[in-house]
Amino acid sequence: MMNNYFLRKIISSILVLLIVISATFLLLRILPGGPFESDKKLPPQIKINIEKKYKLNEPLYVQYFDYMKNTLKFKLGPSYSYPGKSVNQIISQTFPISLKVGILSLMFTILSSICLSKYLYNNKNSIGTKIINNFIYLSVGTPTFLIGALLIIIFAVKYPIFPAALLTKPSSYVLPILTLSIPSISFLSKLMLESMNEVEETFYYRNARINNIKDGLLLKYYVIKNSLIPFVTAIGPISAFMITGSFVVESIFSIPGMGKMFVLAITNRDYPIVCGITIIYSIALLTINMIIDFTYPLIDKRIKYQWI
Repeated sequence: MMNNYFLRKIISSILVLLIVISATFLLLRILPGGPFESDKKLPPQIKINIEKKYKLNEPLYVQYFDYMKNTLKFKLGPSYSYPGKSVNQIISQTFPISLKVGILSLMFTILSSICLSKYLYNNKNSIGTKIINNFIYLSVGTPTFLIGALLIIIFAVKYPIFPAALLTKPSSYVLPILTLSIPSISFLSKLMLESMNEVEETFYYRNARINNIKDGLLLKYYVIKNSLIPFVTAIGPISAFMITGSFVVESIFSIPGMGKMFVLAITNRDYPIVCGITIIYSIALLTINMIIDFTYPLIDKRIKYQWI
């Protein structure tokens, strides 16, 4: 049963990935203009030769099948904007940077959300809780670029505690991670706190109260554990938010990662880079969602996998 579910998830993920690749490829090519049309100084014959070099003069279906064939071999083609460099080389240079920032941000978000929701739950009527709740409601809807700008102004300009750009030392990770994490921490802690309050209304919680189970055990094994399902489920969308947020964050903090490269590639209409980075991000999101699915039975033993 477990093997069937695992196989089904892999097949569905592969199908989703193929759809994303195909949609990205086709959307880029049906847009008006081309990657070399913005350069007005380029002589017509040279432009024709360049398009022939990259096979852009061939019919769309030929380009599509050729790209899919190479993609299955993980040969993502040459870059239009960086002569002599392949997309594989560019991704191998930028991916580790984005991965490090992303993993640190996600880990910080998860740990901070659990700790914050636990504090809010244990101190429901305190002044600190009211202040934090107001901050949560404010930060959830605040755009990432605004949070980043405010953090730079406060902690890099007015009070030069952390570097404002590049990743030259460990302290330079602080502001980018905070920029990515603050909205996610606010959302997740609010979600988990609501779930923890709902647990108090359940029969098994009230029964545990009647049996005089210690508060620490009650919080750990009854409240927090039974509040993790919606929390874990939300990590998937949060990961997607962090990926899209990385486009802005890497541009703001001049981080030479995939997010910044993706923005530049769209501006330059560098089709292979856009498609290549889209593939990597799609694989990352599908993998995260698959991991989340397999954590459900570990959290709640009542959840069983079935072939539907």
